[in-house]
Amino acid sequence: MRPCERGAAVAALACRFVFVGAIVSLLLSLTSGCAVFGRRGHSTAEVTAARELSRQGVAALEAGQPQQAEELLKKSLAASPDDASSRRYMAETLWRRGAGDDAILQIGEAVRLEPTNATLAVRAGEMYLAVGRREAAVEQAERAIRLDPTLAGAWALRGRCFVKMNQPDRALADLERAVELAPDRSDLLLEVASAYRQRGENTRCLTAIYHLLDSYPSGEEPQPVLVMQGQTLMDLGRPQQAADAFLAAIQHGPPNADLYFFLAQSYSAAGKANEASAAAQQALAINGGHDASRQLLAQLAAHTDPGTPQRR
Repeated sequence: MRPCERGAAVAALACRFVFVGAIVSLLLSLTSGCAVFGRRGHSTAEVTAARELSRQGVAALEAGQPQQAEELLKKSLAASPDDASSRRYMAETLWRRGAGDDAILQIGEAVRLEPTNATLAVRAGEMYLAVGRREAAVEQAERAIRLDPTLAGAWALRGRCFVKMNQPDRALADLERAVELAPDRSDLLLEVASAYRQRGENTRCLTAIYHLLDSYPSGEEPQPVLVMQGQTLMDLGRPQQAADAFLAAIQHGPPNADLYFFLAQSYSAAGKANEASAAAQQALAINGGHDASRQLLAQLAAHTDPGTPQRR
């Protein structure tokens, strides 16, 4: 065979190998693609089933069936362990039954799986703060603020962390920012009012309380808000108005000895000794061991006893 003929034969053979190789590669890619497609289809079915189990678990949790919710969510996670939503709901279920450590493990895993979810970060931070892990709570709050600076809950969480860390100025700044972002959230208004009162800014505290009270329908004001109103009015030297607030508080919730004692104090400061005595006696009727009320009664008796020199 001539050299030119041998070259042509080699070229033809090479072309044949290339053609055969291309066919084999195509077949392998198709086979591999089918396998991947099959796996993906199976995975999708598992994810769909897991989401349905998760939905049922959430429904059971909302219906007050925590044990059933936990069982359903366990099945959901077994089918799809990387589902952040199921992790979060499992955390909520565990949290409600008092398994705080396990709940935090689940919420931490949920955050890892969905690191750009600001709302999830806030919830994780709330759990951390509740068990005293303040630094971890601040970290989650700041993560949420970076992800969504308009999320009121993120600023509120960091503010609460600063309250626990005895940093009132930073706490108030964050809580006020939260109120700016969500002016209709009564819980945030109450926290701002509390922060003002702790700082001794009673006028601002009272303004916040009035704003808060205006957010409720008439007659539906919460007892704790009315109690704070009365205490702040006392701090401002307005005992008769404070007494009116305490009376309203008594009508808006279960009576307790402390509340009747506050009422007795306000009556006493307003110069109404008889009313003060009656309120203090009512406090003792509820709790016979209420020492503050007993001491106030003794002071009132000494002040009204004709044989006791009157203070001028």
